[in-house]
Amino acid sequence: MNPPTILALHGFTGGGSDFAPLVEALPEFNWLTPDLPGHAPDPNAPGAPGDACRLATSLRYLDSIVPEKPDGPLVLLGYSLGGRLALHFALERPERIAALVLIGTSPGIADNIERVARQAEDDKLAQNIIAQGVPAFLQDWQQRPLIASQSRLPETWRAAMRERRRRLRAEGLAASLRQFGQGMVEPVWERLGELRRPILVCAGVNDEKYAAQAKEIQRRCPRAKLLLVPQAGHMAHLENCEAFAANLRDFLGKCTSRGKKTK
Repeated sequence: MNPPTILALHGFTGGGSDFAPLVEALPEFNWLTPDLPGHAPDPNAPGAPGDACRLATSLRYLDSIVPEKPDGPLVLLGYSLGGRLALHFALERPERIAALVLIGTSPGIADNIERVARQAEDDKLAQNIIAQGVPAFLQDWQQRPLIASQSRLPETWRAAMRERRRRLRAEGLAASLRQFGQGMVEPVWERLGELRRPILVCAGVNDEKYAAQAKEIQRRCPRAKLLLVPQAGHMAHLENCEAFAANLRDFLGKCTSRGKKTK
């Protein structure tokens, strides 16, 4: 049996290259780390996603990436925005994955009034990105408490992420917010019980909002294991990469056949 392939989906303002530290820490697995719709520096490059970010379009984009007959078990890993997409893919195409890993992920905003308010908030933020440009937006975005904990990342990692973020396009980020923000996607809290694959649901200990949601996801999912990563905030898989990688290796070793090492 070949080793698992991990399809890793990044968060808002991120990119597939953000997972490089995890790829280095876990070389025994195969990795697919695409840029998601709205986040390709050049949407016209071969194979790059465009700015059509709605759920149905994003699911079809993943369909184009996921092998019909993967060499080994397929593990879907998603962080934040990527976790939202991973969760919906697992619900709509359960037969295509062997396991699901969610990091800092919300199943949606259940309250209708709160969801409409979030739509308005994201639309305003999208307008600001278009009006002010990406550099000004990123300067403000990276000061937000949810994002500021990324300051604990090693400087080499942060520098690589900053450089990639500078190449993002205002139109793409605005489309992501308006079409695939939390307020635009129907909540799936009531569907979590449908998930039958092994699930690792993760959050940083210091990310109180998402840690609470992770506990609730575990309570509702019959096969979920909870991981609260110590000394970590929202980007738990990189803020404490060593601890997260060790737990991910253990989880996958128990729920998939690891087989031979990746060439």
